[in-house]
Amino acid sequence: MDQDAFKRAVVESVVDRSLRDIRRDPRRGIRRLADLGDVTAAGPYQKKFLTMIRRMLEQEDSPYYTMVCNAVRSADSERLKTFGINFGWNCLTVGTKKIRTLEQTQTWSIPWSLTLHIGGGPEDLDAHILIRIIREGMKLGIYTYFLFPDGMGRSISTALDAVTASEDCAFFLFLPPEQTDANVIQSLTVPRNLMLGISSEGPQWQSLATQLRQEGALYFLYRTYDSPDEALDIASGKWADQLSPLAGIGSICVAGQDCPAQCGSQVYQYARRSRIEQRYPTLVLDYYLDNLYTDAYISHTACLSGVCPNGELTRFQDGREYPTGLSVRSAHLDEVLSQIPSRPMTPPQESGCF
Repeated sequence: MDQDAFKRAVVESVVDRSLRDIRRDPRRGIRRLADLGDVTAAGPYQKKFLTMIRRMLEQEDSPYYTMVCNAVRSADSERLKTFGINFGWNCLTVGTKKIRTLEQTQTWSIPWSLTLHIGGGPEDLDAHILIRIIREGMKLGIYTYFLFPDGMGRSISTALDAVTASEDCAFFLFLPPEQTDANVIQSLTVPRNLMLGISSEGPQWQSLATQLRQEGALYFLYRTYDSPDEALDIASGKWADQLSPLAGIGSICVAGQDCPAQCGSQVYQYARRSRIEQRYPTLVLDYYLDNLYTDAYISHTACLSGVCPNGELTRFQDGREYPTGLSVRSAHLDEVLSQIPSRPMTPPQESGCF
């Protein structure tokens, strides 16, 4: 057994015990988990996460206690353990170490995650190519993938094939609002390394969230925003208040491609304040900016990349994803990433940046 495999086995044992402790005595179990994490934290992102946990522990009526207890009590234990270790260990420990090591010897940046826009058309990337891209990403240290299928049946099955073939990664799948087929959603609850996103803009989001909770699946809620009015609606707190009874671990706001950059900044600042002040029993996040600032803590320069359905790589800047003219359809991921110039960026210095 290699060193990383041994360490993962130890982490699995710790997580098993911690989940049992949290079920028996939530506050004490969470405190013990934080103490163990304090000893094993390997990088700045893990340390900032533990800072957030300590702040939660200091506030006796913190809604984050509710968030953690809901997750532990409703989610299947093996699913929670697998996803948590894939994300917390493979991504934020093993993956970030790979990224930092590689970036010391090269001039280009490696994103901590990859956004995959999955199409259902005959000319779009199939599962075989997506799996190849993911495996190439893992060699670079990328273990987290955000999946955006376009709503067609083929795009969902392509996403599922990629998830099933990549059991060491953590996947977040944003279900299209129109996707309410119970059989399709049931098939997506099988992989333990997948967290499902339910659109609060869909007509049946409450029943879908209830269904996933009853089935022990991991899920989050999300919405899109495209205009100043929609950004203001989010920043007013109305959206998060509406979600609270059924909120998952995360409540994510996704800016549309035509959304003004200042709207993204407004939503991000609101989401960040809500986390610092612990307003809701869920982590309110802005998809693009929280993703970008996470990368800023992991890499020497911040970057956020995605892949279009046709294979063209995107780079996030000025509030949106822009096609780069470079394709991963027939080229290796590292070859394409190396052609994109790095842009230095300094993350916010205040505590509680989560």
